[in-house]
Amino acid sequence: MAFDYFLLVFIASIGVYQIASIPAKLKGLWFFTHRKLQYIFGILAIISAFGWFFTAEERNVQHTVEGSQQLWLFLGAIIAAYVATVILSSVMEASVDSQGNDAGQGNQHEQGMETLKTTTVFGGILNSLRKKRKEEE
Repeated sequence: MAFDYFLLVFIASIGVYQIASIPAKLKGLWFFTHRKLQYIFGILAIISAFGWFFTAEERNVQHTVEGSQQLWLFLGAIIAAYVATVILSSVMEASVDSQGNDAGQGNQHEQGMETLKTTTVFGGILNSLRKKRKEEE
């Protein structure tokens, strides 16, 4: 049961991350380049996760997942979903500019979360490393 709950939250969280990244315009977290595909994927992930979890026949047995265990499963699942989203979006989004904007320009805000509007997380990390390397030279 604990693994089932973890999977429910993990899959639903991936869907939520995909939907939430659309109005925020964080293209670095998108799996698809089209907004409609993002919405469809996110909604299908959420619906399928809950549909699978609540329609399984073995749900009427006594469960041994306590409240504190459920908290840690939930936190672990949303963190794992974010890590999976970062990895998958970096791999799947070849059309997002991995160079991004010049990391040396702009203010601190543009170098933080705003980076995800133009590049993936891995692209942002590479930009940061390039900036440090240029400063050292």
